[in-house]
Amino acid sequence: MNESVGGLSLPGLLDAVGARTTAPGGGAVAGVVAALAGALTGMCARFSDGDQADLAGRADELRARAASAAQSDLAVYAAYVRARRTGRDGEVAAALDETIRVPLEMAEVATELAELAGGLARSGNPNLRGDATAAVLMGSAAARVGAILVYENLAGTSSDPRLARAAALVASVNAAERDVLSLYAALTTP
Repeated sequence: MNESVGGLSLPGLLDAVGARTTAPGGGAVAGVVAALAGALTGMCARFSDGDQADLAGRADELRARAASAAQSDLAVYAAYVRARRTGRDGEVAAALDETIRVPLEMAEVATELAELAGGLARSGNPNLRGDATAAVLMGSAAARVGAILVYENLAGTSSDPRLARAAALVASVNAAERDVLSLYAALTTP
């Protein structure tokens, strides 16, 4: 299991993800995708006027949180594997909670990024509408992955409030995607 995604080159990251290991996996990849959505959102905001230019700082904060979540995903998964090997129920439960907390946080960050980018796609610099749309779609994908990992890690549970939070985040990114794709009528016509 690789202990750092931040220090890898792009080919190194791709090799690490594609290797016959369990990590880095979907969580770390979603964090990287969300961080890239944050970078695109920040760039689009910097090329926009007025209030939208002020969004760059928030996009940068969210990008940093997404990158941190990608790194944390590796650490919490490794801790969970170690806890399962020890077989101590309390340690396993605490480690499992972290494997839920991190992807849920990632989904929250990615959702906010998708929503920020959506605003920029609609009324930011028109020359960067495609980049802002890409950020919406990437943020949406990362949010969905985070939500799916929450569901997977809560398998067999139906009443945990984190499931409802994950579902609400997916509903938000679904709306953000529909909204931004409506800017491209030729792509949304059946």
